[in-house]
Amino acid sequence: MKKLAIIILLSLAACGRASSPEGRSKIRDENIQQQIEDLRDQNNALRDSIRIINKQLKGLRPENTFQ
Repeated sequence: MKKLAIIILLSLAACGRASSPEGRSKIRDENIQQQIEDLRDQNNALRDSIRIINKQLKGLRPENTFQ
């Protein structure tokens, strides 16, 4: 009886998301999606910084220059 209880407990413990290939695949996909969102946020921050720097540089440009 004790062995049966141990087997049942071990089988329940093995039913997590990471125990099946499909579960591991979903976890991996969620991690990749989070990384993409983080990169998108970083990209937006860099783009905003570049815009600000560009505006500042345009403000420093002499008025009488040939382009």
